[in-house]
Amino acid sequence: MNVSPEIKIKIFNRDDGALGVKLTSADSDAFGFAIAELKSVVPVGYRRYEPSEKIWLITGGFFVQDWFDALRAHFDIEVEYVGAQQDRQRRHEQKWQPPRPQQSLATPYKTLHLLPDAPPEVVKAAYKALARIYHPDLRGDTAKMVEINRAYETLSQDRRHT
Repeated sequence: MNVSPEIKIKIFNRDDGALGVKLTSADSDAFGFAIAELKSVVPVGYRRYEPSEKIWLITGGFFVQDWFDALRAHFDIEVEYVGAQQDRQRRHEQKWQPPRPQQSLATPYKTLHLLPDAPPEVVKAAYKALARIYHPDLRGDTAKMVEINRAYETLSQDRRHT
């Protein structure tokens, strides 16, 4: 017997470079959980709701995979890619990997993969995302985590004193 998925997700490219994400579910609890997970996984600076189109806009595609993983732990999900389907699907099926530690990351901004004009909430979100990847308790790289901590502390102190 074929069981239909509880949550359907349609992903498409937007002209502004963001991913458009449309959710549908017959179960209101599943729908509410999916939205709550989206809000907990994708930081505020990387997501916004577009009420006129009833879609979520997400920048920073690596968060989408984390969101899918969180949903798959609880529900059957069906994902449909619209637009440049093969390329986008390939990128989302592969887990986002930051640059390898042997690459030279000279500045705190490069260490956290940020632009110098990044607002404090985006700095914090980038720090948390990298900490989930490199934290030693999660089988991460201790040396890389120390580098990430130093970069975050440097940027946090700079923001406090300006």
